[in-house]
Amino acid sequence: MNKPQVKLFLKFSKHLVPYWKKEITILALTFLGVGVGLINPYLTKLVIDRAFADKDLKIFLILVLIGGGAFILNGILQGIERYIERYITIRVNFDLSRKVFRHLERMDLEYYKSKSSGGHHFRMGNDISQAGNFITGILPQVVTLFPKLLVTLVIVFYLNWKMAFFSLFLTPLLYAPPYYFTKKLRRVLRELLKNSEDIFKMLREFFSHIQVVKVFAKEKAAAREYIRRLISNIRIQVQNTRLEIVGGFAGGAVTKLVIGLISFYGGYQVIKGRMSLGSLTAIMMYIGQLIGMQGSFAGFFQNIATGLISCERIDEILEEKPLIVEIKSAKDISLRRGDISFQKVIFGYKGRNPILHDISFTIEGGSFVAIVGPSGCGKTTILNLILRLYEPWSGDIIIDDYDIKDLKSSSLKGQIGMALQEPMLWNKSVADNIRYGNAHADLDEIIEIAKICGVNEFVKGMQEGYHTIVGDSACRISEGQKQKIAIARALVRRPRILILDEAMSSMDSASEERIVRNIKKKKDIFTKIIVSHRFSTVIKADKVCFLKGPGEMVIASGEELIKNSREFSDLFAGQVDEACNRSHVL
Repeated sequence: MNKPQVKLFLKFSKHLVPYWKKEITILALTFLGVGVGLINPYLTKLVIDRAFADKDLKIFLILVLIGGGAFILNGILQGIERYIERYITIRVNFDLSRKVFRHLERMDLEYYKSKSSGGHHFRMGNDISQAGNFITGILPQVVTLFPKLLVTLVIVFYLNWKMAFFSLFLTPLLYAPPYYFTKKLRRVLRELLKNSEDIFKMLREFFSHIQVVKVFAKEKAAAREYIRRLISNIRIQVQNTRLEIVGGFAGGAVTKLVIGLISFYGGYQVIKGRMSLGSLTAIMMYIGQLIGMQGSFAGFFQNIATGLISCERIDEILEEKPLIVEIKSAKDISLRRGDISFQKVIFGYKGRNPILHDISFTIEGGSFVAIVGPSGCGKTTILNLILRLYEPWSGDIIIDDYDIKDLKSSSLKGQIGMALQEPMLWNKSVADNIRYGNAHADLDEIIEIAKICGVNEFVKGMQEGYHTIVGDSACRISEGQKQKIAIARALVRRPRILILDEAMSSMDSASEERIVRNIKKKKDIFTKIIVSHRFSTVIKADKVCFLKGPGEMVIASGEELIKNSREFSDLFAGQVDEACNRSHVL
């Protein structure tokens, strides 16, 4: 590992600190297990040189019992060690998942619009699991593999120093292949992870956009794209497999060569009478353990490669900083009027020109206001800024004499209810989707709110009523019904400020007018803001905020704007004439 990778390893190893007692237990058990495992080869030497040579049955039985006891004890120690290590791995995975999720939830909306949600899902699953296994498994390996190697060589020195020197000279050859091929594998593994993540993203988008795929008859095209990505993934896997096979063959060939040379030299020593057969047998068993450790070292190097890659990918998420940060002195407040004031606000999305430029306007608390303007002029942007989903480049947004930067996010958003054009419901019951706005709302309260939004009208016809599951992306109900549930979800919060952003675009005019009329009657909502392209709805507002351009907002009644603004009339061309004709007929 290079210096940055060592720092990364130490950074992630901090997750082991809460479990340091269990880690020490694992290390103690591992050391004990290594010691017990080193007994049997020496017992074999004694059996051959003492029990067999002297034909001593008593010593033979004692040595066999000691060997059997050591074998059983080693098995018990390994079982306990694996259990504790698995427990720590599960807890570390949990801690990592919680940490990454909590970090992601603090990120601003701009971050999510620039990243793939499928990529986050993949990293939350695959990479956290790989990183957790790496963190918990690497330390015992580091602490035990190298000492075991050293102790084994010391024992071999004790038995026959010439054999020890000869083995020591040849042993490094055993670890050259895994070290070399692991460096090659690291690049392939990184590419394999990236490609697997891309496949995951593609599948998630396919299933979440299945209706669009069906409408445009793109099933075969999607299948071809999926197969193309799979083939690309297979090629990388084949390359990975090729490296593993070649590395395994090279490692096996070197191992056989080393064993052959050591066996030949050991046999020569026995024939010349310079070493006993028992010593040779014990040495070969210890050498066998060293060779077995070759596989452990290969796994060790590969775990480092895969684990560090996953840690790097998780660290990329953790190193992202939110653009919107809540100050320590942020306040909890209770809105009294619901006044909203924009003061010389400038804002634009990342990498784009300002959408709002030096704009100032005030919405009086207790009023029913419509925000209108051409598509893309910044209407939804204004609403997002009120909720502080984005931070203005400059200027201030004031609600009830409080700069929203001085308010706690939970306090601000807890008093604002918002329904969007795209409702985004959960795959739960109608009641649960409404209750998402207020976890403490009981069924009676939900039904009361549902009547205001017209939800009760269609729920009565459902077999399971409010307990009916709406399906994935609410596929079992119509778009208009989704929007009614979304408005009920906003109202059940008992908000002081209600924002409806094209929230009734999929409803018929009669339903929209009825909902607007019901909402206007609610006295506990101080400020009501609606964005709509229906003139019949806009004209009912107390005031209309007409956003003509990035820095120009005209606030007047709907009638005044019709008389004085050609741009406003053109915006609702056809709808104004229809409304006037209907009024004339009446």
